[in-house]
Amino acid sequence: MDAPVRYSILGAVRATRGTTELELGPPKRLALLALLLLRAPGPITLSEAVDILWDDDPPASAVNVVHRHIGALRRTLEPGLRSRTEAEHLVRAADGYRLLVDTSASDLLRFRALRAQAQQAVRAGAAERGAQDFVAALGLWHGPTIAAGTSVAQHPLFTAAGHEYVATAKEAADVVLASAPALTDEVLTALRRAVDCHPFDEALHSRIVAALAATGRQVEALQQFESIRRTLADELGVEPGPGLRSARQQVLRRQAVRPADGPERAAGPVVRPAQLPPVHLPFAGRRQVLDHCLEALTPSGRQAPSPTTVAVCGMAGVGKSTLALHWAHLVAGRFPDGQIHVDLRGHHSAQPPLTPAAAMTEVLGALGARPDPVPASTAELGARYRRTLAGRRLLIVLDDARDCEQVRPLLSGAPGSLTIVTSRSRLEGLAVTDDARLLALAPMAGPEGLELLEHRLGADRVADARAAAEEIVGLCGGLPLALAVVAARARTRPDFPLGALAQELRDNRDSLVAFSSHDARTDLRSVFSRSYDTLSSGAAALFRLLSLYPGPDFSLPVVTSLTGTHPWSARVHLAELVDRSMAVERVPGRYACHGLLRGRAAELAHCVDGDDALAEARARLSEHYLHSAAAAAALLVPHGEGDGDGDHGGDGDRDRDGGSGLPLPPPRAGVRPQRFDDPTGAARWIAAERPALTALLREAEGGPGAAALRQHLTTALESGARFAAP
Repeated sequence: MDAPVRYSILGAVRATRGTTELELGPPKRLALLALLLLRAPGPITLSEAVDILWDDDPPASAVNVVHRHIGALRRTLEPGLRSRTEAEHLVRAADGYRLLVDTSASDLLRFRALRAQAQQAVRAGAAERGAQDFVAALGLWHGPTIAAGTSVAQHPLFTAAGHEYVATAKEAADVVLASAPALTDEVLTALRRAVDCHPFDEALHSRIVAALAATGRQVEALQQFESIRRTLADELGVEPGPGLRSARQQVLRRQAVRPADGPERAAGPVVRPAQLPPVHLPFAGRRQVLDHCLEALTPSGRQAPSPTTVAVCGMAGVGKSTLALHWAHLVAGRFPDGQIHVDLRGHHSAQPPLTPAAAMTEVLGALGARPDPVPASTAELGARYRRTLAGRRLLIVLDDARDCEQVRPLLSGAPGSLTIVTSRSRLEGLAVTDDARLLALAPMAGPEGLELLEHRLGADRVADARAAAEEIVGLCGGLPLALAVVAARARTRPDFPLGALAQELRDNRDSLVAFSSHDARTDLRSVFSRSYDTLSSGAAALFRLLSLYPGPDFSLPVVTSLTGTHPWSARVHLAELVDRSMAVERVPGRYACHGLLRGRAAELAHCVDGDDALAEARARLSEHYLHSAAAAAALLVPHGEGDGDGDHGGDGDRDRDGGSGLPLPPPRAGVRPQRFDDPTGAARWIAAERPALTALLREAEGGPGAAALRQHLTTALESGARFAAP
């Protein structure tokens, strides 16, 4: 009993005490332990556990089943436990449970710690030690699948964690091939295991080809290339991409990968680039945000010993690049080795995103160290890139990044350097692996928007039409790009009152007509579409349907009914919108979509979905609120009250009709109404949903079910108000 419990999830789920393997019980309990381990050291909520453990509609007893499995796991982990309050392994959290583990007890946490340690070593110039840590991390996996064999192994939460193995295998291969060739066989094993689950991942195949060539197996390397070439042609009808073709060329040329041997400098005079694009307009607003940016550097003006990376993230048109460039110009003098700007083209209107290799080559060229000839492998180029940046105090602006993988190879590991990244994605992965500071840029507040208009139009013109200017800021949703477009239009028509421009925006508030132009960089429809085009089909469908939602913010259950999908699918698609800055979580559990984005969503829904699909989605949304409002009112309306005849036939009837006296038919397929445990929860729901309930009440017209909808919404609103009254 004194031996510690150790957990495995990288492959099959296991728990051992000393040398004894614990019997973990039936499949649901095993899956629950897997979820606890995946979330550790954080908690899981009861609702999350229910949604993930049951593929279809959970039974009414689902919460009790989870409680029973938790109790059984506690008894397995701590057989002598007298009371759950004394538990040292599995404890209660705010709304669920938490498994108390650290890197010594969880192979997943140990893997992540080793990976982060390896990345830090590589950035610090100790690539050989980093390679050893990478290989050690990969060695903890007993297969490329998390919780293999459980019912949750294919859930998106677990498959996303499984992708960490693939990403680590790629990172390990790059470092090993460049700096620790003795470990090539170990990393080759990991690459082959990863490619078994991802047979079309060309990046994995190219690294396998490079690893085989590095160990002298050129024939086998060429056979590997030919095998994937045939597979791509037969299964997908495509030819190998440039990375895979480059790996083949390396084999044919029999080029050896050159190990890192310290900082590399360009021949001839030292080049100190000054590439920051000019800033033509005065900087408006963002004072508090800019202060946070400047705090990233030490007060004395000297950088911290470690390199600094700051990612400025936010929706399209929110002013990320403007802020980054203004900040960069303010601090440029602190970086004596130069300032470099790279447009990563993550959302360019006509060109594909810049590959990490092309971006590295661009930076090397700016430093006068452009490789000639170009290295045959990404690993060799990356090694040369790191050698060149070592010892330089550089300011690098990486503008418009598509995702973390595009940025990560470009980050400088040199002490005293600063890298500013802008992206429409949240780039949380950079905070995890590279200790980047994330700065979420929101639309401008009212006073900031007015300041921008004053800079563009002149303080007198704004002051003379203050009310119209404030309305313009509101109709633009504080979005700097939209405000700049309207200001440019006002400057070309100096005799037009601002009130006329406000009226134009008001008349077109349901579309982006008022913000259209022939310039792809400033046309809001085009700008937003480039974000939309990066979405998966499920997230894109959700984005379009959000245009139907009548309130200012919404919850996950609403999204589930609106789309008619399973809760975990809705959660995954909503998380994707949040990650791409096309929705934002304003408060825990409540999400919002910018008004102008919703205008674009409405245009796309009209073009893509068709009237029948939109009518069905509207019906699901109405029925969601109909049944949810009835359930809330049933808990809040005292027995015998309501707008009916005063006799509701007992508690059972009141649960069915919500105290309204009107019959309530069952919801259509795909509708998952809100469920409430007590009157307080019901009242809180009504308070949170009041704007949407009120809007639906205004929109309810004649037709099937309209009377019932109006009655139930009215009853819910009134009962919620009575419950909240002192």
